[in-house]
Amino acid sequence: MNPPPKPFDIAQWQKKDRGVIVQRFVASAVKMPGQTDPTKTKTLLHWRGGGAYKLGLSGRSTSYDTRKDGSDPVIEVQLISKDFEVSRAAPYYWDTLLAKEYTTTQIYELMVARNFNRYMYNGNGSGCLTWTTALVQLLEDEDVLPPGSVAAFQAKVAQARADPIYWVPDEPGAHFY
Repeated sequence: MNPPPKPFDIAQWQKKDRGVIVQRFVASAVKMPGQTDPTKTKTLLHWRGGGAYKLGLSGRSTSYDTRKDGSDPVIEVQLISKDFEVSRAAPYYWDTLLAKEYTTTQIYELMVARNFNRYMYNGNGSGCLTWTTALVQLLEDEDVLPPGSVAAFQAKVAQARADPIYWVPDEPGAHFY
């Protein structure tokens, strides 16, 4: 029997970022200081999705992210308002224009409808990358992202994996239930 999922955490998703039309979808890999591969020579990269847009003259984004809490294998999905489009802490990112008009809230509602919070880390690999890839796949399947988005994202992941200073663990690191 599977444990109950954690509710989506939207506490850090500001009201001004809700219902905003997303101009670009960004999947970014941010450096995780102090977290390394088993040889302690490569810095771990954490993957997350995001909807980027302008509010006034400022670039902003809503981050669609995952968080693991200690030894609990159930992953928490967070929506977080950011005052930038792409994090400066992301040595790698992939982005694309959307194939149709879609808002930050519509992405959230799609994730809720598809139970994207029913997700567990299995202790192996890259759970955040598995989840982010599934989100890109969902948005491509729903014609929100253009055809070929998953393949283009996976090419960026391969580029990050080939970098000798960063660590992208193998997949699958988690699973939906």
